[in-house]
Amino acid sequence: MRRLLGLPLLALLILGGCDSTNAPTSRNAGTWSTLPIPSGGATVFSLDTVGAWVRGEGEEFGLMGRAQGGFTITGHQSYPAITLTLSYGSGRTATYSASFQTPDQLVGTWTVPGQAPVDSLIFLRQ
Repeated sequence: MRRLLGLPLLALLILGGCDSTNAPTSRNAGTWSTLPIPSGGATVFSLDTVGAWVRGEGEEFGLMGRAQGGFTITGHQSYPAITLTLSYGSGRTATYSASFQTPDQLVGTWTVPGQAPVDSLIFLRQ
């Protein structure tokens, strides 16, 4: 009987010991995409978050939806702000500094070295 009383206490201690800053969050988890354009072009990525750190991967699509190149993502979030660095297989990089306008909409600035920044770029959670 004494053993059975210890099980709920053990479960409570285990659950209570979880540190929410290290637990995965779903605030930005999921698949995100730029608004659709008639040519079929888009940028699509998936994100995962642990604490303030963000990681993911994605792909750019060009004319007629043809894959143009994949990338990996590293970043940081401090809700409602999020900053993502995209690293392409070609060695090219891009940065997206944005904020959540709604839980399913990011609006921010897309920066590629050597190019003019693109302001107010929108990504929607799919």
